[in-house]
Amino acid sequence: MKLKHTISIALMMTVIAYGCRQASFQNIDKSLGLKNGSGDGEPERGGADSADEMPDVTPSTPATPVADTGTKGDPNQNTTPEPVKPVLTVTTPSPEIKAGEEKMQAIAKLKDQVDPPVVKWEITGPTGKTDIGSIDQSGVYTSPKTNDKEFPVTIIATLISDPTVVGSTVIKVLPKEQVFARCTRGNSVFPILAQVYQINSTASHLPDYNNASQAQKVTTVCMDQYAVAPRNFDTGFPDVPGLFEYFSLQTTTVIVIPADGNYTFQLNSDDGSKLYIDGTMVIDNDGTHQAVGTGVDDSPTIGRKEVTLKLLKGDHNLGLDYFQGPRLRIALELKWKKPGSANFEYVPTESFK
Repeated sequence: MKLKHTISIALMMTVIAYGCRQASFQNIDKSLGLKNGSGDGEPERGGADSADEMPDVTPSTPATPVADTGTKGDPNQNTTPEPVKPVLTVTTPSPEIKAGEEKMQAIAKLKDQVDPPVVKWEITGPTGKTDIGSIDQSGVYTSPKTNDKEFPVTIIATLISDPTVVGSTVIKVLPKEQVFARCTRGNSVFPILAQVYQINSTASHLPDYNNASQAQKVTTVCMDQYAVAPRNFDTGFPDVPGLFEYFSLQTTTVIVIPADGNYTFQLNSDDGSKLYIDGTMVIDNDGTHQAVGTGVDDSPTIGRKEVTLKLLKGDHNLGLDYFQGPRLRIALELKWKKPGSANFEYVPTESFK
């Protein structure tokens, strides 16, 4: 009986000791859980795999502030943008003008602006050239009275409201006696377009312009009017200076009839020519011949023909074909006598367009 009692006490002591040990381990685990946990007082759970479930204890990186897209965040937001500088251009109806106090209107224009700008006009020319013409404050350029050699003139416009804004263009002043000007189409200064052809040295009449064996086109020029009085000609054409004989001009323009009535046209040429109004030939002055003139090489009667036409007010197509045979004398004059007038005069530049 005593032995059983002793065994019972021993077993009880063992159980108590085991229980105390387990309680001690739980306190240690709890302490570790509080140190390594998420701060909620919960102990860490799990056995050997608990390391995979440990929370990350790496210190967090402070967030980068997002730039304010408003006024404070954009250093250029309050910067006043630079104003766009106006663009001023200057144009003329032709890049060339003859001497002889001829007039040409220059135009100044601001980009993207409809109304004409208020500008100051001036001109400059080559150093040492005393007479380069003049320009008024309406932009009308007047060529010099005389000139024996081509020279450039720069037409300048300065914006009155902002003198730093300047536009310019360059024109060429031709000798007064120069017949032909460079161009690709007619304009208000040189309204007559002329296709220039080289023809056979045996030609005695106007060529067929569509027949390459009779006429080869070499260049295009313009004329201000048909006012080539009988003269010697050895200067040729712009860009084709060696062509001064055996050539032909096929010219076209529009003539403006100022009022209904009878108009007498007079055509004088050396050598042959033909005049067309609205597609109909009205004067045939073809063939190799002199022109009527006062020179010793001119004729008192041959080379000039006339026609009287009843024309309505307005625009009419005009064509004039001309050819020059052997050197050296040329002439191409178109005059008219208007209703009520007793005298012939050159059809003026202003009557062509």
